[in-house]
Amino acid sequence: MFSPIIIAAVTFLAVVLLCISIFVILQTKQNTKDQSERVEQVVNIQSQGYSEVIDKSKITDGSGLRRDTRISSIPWLDNLLSKFLKERSKSLMLLIEQSGLKIRVSEFVLFTLLISFLGCMLVSSFFHIPLVGFLVGIVPFLLLNILKSKRIEKFIEQMPQALDMLSGDLRAGLDIQAGLKHLSEEFPAPIGEEFGKVVVEINLGLTLMEALNNLSARINTTEIQILCTGIIINRELGGNLSELIGSVGDTIRERFRLKGMIKALTAENQMSGYLLIALPFALYFILNMLAPDTYGSFSSDPIGQKIIASCLTSMVIGYLIMNKVTKLEV
Repeated sequence: MFSPIIIAAVTFLAVVLLCISIFVILQTKQNTKDQSERVEQVVNIQSQGYSEVIDKSKITDGSGLRRDTRISSIPWLDNLLSKFLKERSKSLMLLIEQSGLKIRVSEFVLFTLLISFLGCMLVSSFFHIPLVGFLVGIVPFLLLNILKSKRIEKFIEQMPQALDMLSGDLRAGLDIQAGLKHLSEEFPAPIGEEFGKVVVEINLGLTLMEALNNLSARINTTEIQILCTGIIINRELGGNLSELIGSVGDTIRERFRLKGMIKALTAENQMSGYLLIALPFALYFILNMLAPDTYGSFSSDPIGQKIIASCLTSMVIGYLIMNKVTKLEV
């Protein structure tokens, strides 16, 4: 006979899969409807003319474009989550866009709830601490931030070569918009994708300043802020733009060199922090394997649970302090 925990887990997973299936079916129908509406809109653009369709009085959102900012393509779910999340949906939407994932906020919220319930069940089954299991719901947000950091890091790594090509295009006689278009076509994501968005925004009626400000908001780093500010000032005051972009590329290379030196000098301290975090977990599992009767009841005892919670809290605080000490900004 199966234990009640296994039966409850299987029932929960079945209900979750059923809900996901219903959601996917509704999402597919709505996407098909949206695609048909876009086709009709394209037909209207071709028949009425470009200038009649784009009305700047209807342009909303900080990006200056009529973007699809719905949380979900299902109307009732979009209204429900809009009331529940309120302003947090915009920051979450920006975070998802910065991470490079092609998902909606509703899909991310559904995935987070699923992870939270599964974490609660697993932690409750093995450690008998149900409330701690809900903390597993933080994992999707951590993954988003990790993907965002890796994407921005890859963007910055591509910048020197991209700026060299852009500077060469400007010296060859191309204007900045044509240079950005050439850059978006030649380079892979993320830098090609991000500058492609800049070109699309300019083609849809935004000024170069507005498109670059949107880029600076999506890639919030010192390097891209220097580039965008330099291009905007050059457009206002004039000057040799190709030389300016080449100087920005040289500055980014020098920052890479300094960051490499700092990373090499702080590598030992960072590795010590990782070992200090991994050591208590490894020791706990080894002791459970060697003496399960002695240490097995530690997690179920109220005093033991308080000790585990305090140890985890102190470890997190210590890691954050050590990470802050070893992380130097250039």
